Amino acid sequence: MKKKIITVFLITVLLVTFICPVAVNARSSTAYNYTISVDGEWIRTQDAYVPGAVILRDLGLNRPEDIFIKGDDIYIADAGNARVLVYNLKDKSVRTIGDGVLSSPSGIFVSQDNTVYVADIKAPAVYIFSPDGSLAQTIGRPDSYLFGATSVYAPKNIVVSSQGNIYVVGDGAHEGLMQFDYDGTFQGYFAANKRTLTFLEHIQELLYTDAQKRKQLNRIAQPIFNIDITSKDLIYSVTQSADKYSAGAFSGAKPHNLVQLHNLGGNDIFPEELAMHDEWNFVDISTGIYSNCYALTQTGLIYEYDSSGELVFSFGGRAMSDDKNGLITDAAAIDVDSDGYIYVLDRERALVQVFVPTDFAIATQRAIYYLDTGNYEDSETVWNEVLKLNGMSRIAHLGLGKTLLRQQRYSEALEEFRIANDQKNYSTAYWELRSAWLDDNVLYLFGGLVLLIIAVVIYKKFRKKHPAKPLPKGVRDVLYIGNMLRHPIDSLYYLNRGEMGSVFSASIVYMLALIVFCADMLLRGFIFRTPFAGSTSPFYLIMGFLAVVAMFVMGNYMVSSINDGKGSFKQVYITSAYALSPYICLTPIVIALTYVFTLNEAFLVSFPWAVILIWTAVSIFITASETHAYSFKATIKNLFLTIFFMLVCVVVIALVYIFWKQIVIFVGDIFGEVGYRVSE
Repeated sequence: MKKKIITVFLITVLLVTFICPVAVNARSSTAYNYTISVDGEWIRTQDAYVPGAVILRDLGLNRPEDIFIKGDDIYIADAGNARVLVYNLKDKSVRTIGDGVLSSPSGIFVSQDNTVYVADIKAPAVYIFSPDGSLAQTIGRPDSYLFGATSVYAPKNIVVSSQGNIYVVGDGAHEGLMQFDYDGTFQGYFAANKRTLTFLEHIQELLYTDAQKRKQLNRIAQPIFNIDITSKDLIYSVTQSADKYSAGAFSGAKPHNLVQLHNLGGNDIFPEELAMHDEWNFVDISTGIYSNCYALTQTGLIYEYDSSGELVFSFGGRAMSDDKNGLITDAAAIDVDSDGYIYVLDRERALVQVFVPTDFAIATQRAIYYLDTGNYEDSETVWNEVLKLNGMSRIAHLGLGKTLLRQQRYSEALEEFRIANDQKNYSTAYWELRSAWLDDNVLYLFGGLVLLIIAVVIYKKFRKKHPAKPLPKGVRDVLYIGNMLRHPIDSLYYLNRGEMGSVFSASIVYMLALIVFCADMLLRGFIFRTPFAGSTSPFYLIMGFLAVVAMFVMGNYMVSSINDGKGSFKQVYITSAYALSPYICLTPIVIALTYVFTLNEAFLVSFPWAVILIWTAVSIFITASETHAYSFKATIKNLFLTIFFMLVCVVVIALVYIFWKQIVIFVGDIFGEVGYRVSE
């Protein structure tokens, strides 16, 4: 009996253990990794990097500023202790460099021959130590005429090229990186950031004197914050934005991208049109083993980019209330060893955290490396493996598309670029396909054109002998938009007299304009489609178009009635519809052209589109002038006040919406409180 009771008890315990849910706190995980999806959104992905060891915790570091990995040695710029600490990962030995020489080392670089270069921001100087730790050379403030008398010399970080050229980051040096020869001779500035003027500053350029312009200190470009150098002597740099809420290049507060890759001439070789996913508070950058790079934010986020500036992964983060591996309190520096392990220096906790790449990250990096080195077959194989793990990854679809493009498999590449939303590479692949198609079908195209001309000639002769029957008035009224294109003033005369057009035909014309507007917003060719084409609901487009038309017609009539306009509300409604004739008739041609041309011929799309907009604006101006019998000046006044009326309507509608929303929330809270009281 006892055995049975014990057996039943054990079975019950097991069932409760396996069936009942167990609460798990997912927030305790520090291995979250993210990437950009094909929709341009941040998404969680498989673990690419996981937290590893925490090292150097007990070595007495004080405000460490920089880290450099060379073989099995870790070099730390130990600023608070005025030294460089060298820790060997294998035998755990510790040695120091620069005791009694350094003041506050903030940057460190070790060359292939183990020469140690140290940037000391407080000395201020650059110190060069021999492999045995003895001081070999000191580079103080340059006395060259190339170095401005008012320029600040505060070396913050340093890299050295394979040719011995020394590049120094100066704290607040907006002129660029300071470049020295191998013997310490100042060569000038390198890779200065550019700054875009704001709209207000462009006006100031026209109005201010030279003396006033020189006083505008906020026009100075942001200084480069930190750098690293590749095996090919290309320099990665990061820049902090002056304002974390800046709106990019338009605000003028930051360069186009805060992560840049500079060639030997100092120019950023990342594409200008690259909309890089970056952060405003990058503090360091390190080159990876596959020509990729890792940019570190002060809050501990790590962004990995490939050699073309595309985001691969993002991971890490800030430790807020507890001490967890993988989270950083105050990130200072980052470096990568020869195995791809990432070392992040935490200034506040005076330790180094190690991140270990997983097979998923290694596979992604190998695929990128194979692509960059021309091993397209292996690149395709690995990209397909990566896509099996994460089919929503933009970088994977983009990489596979580039691989297929290099193999001249253009149709397959098109599909991958479409999924990745990459219009530039899609355009390149489409250009190749179009060229091949034209080569194969040029004779057929020429023959079709000849047949079309013959058909038009025959049709015209046929119509001369057999005139078409008159169309119903309603149809003629709608087709009158063709007359509006050729003879706008004469057409408006008959429209205002009521001999042509009607409220019904005008409504049909508005409907045609709505259809063309939606088609232009949603149905352009992929190369020229609008950014919101895939995410905007047609309902909102329809409501927006109808709202603009309604506000324009009502506003124009109300303004004209106050300012002695001759047109009635009916006339304004009808003529305003026909004023859209250029837009209705010609925009479909532009939409069709977006399926024919590539980005190389974008002018052939943008120029006709600009002509259509200008033509439509002129048509609206002429319509207002003829309908209300206004002079040129009076017409401008009428249209300006109409636009002002529309803006006021938008503001009023927004305020009413906000007010009504607050009322609904208030009433809901009252009923909720009453229900709570009643239930008590």
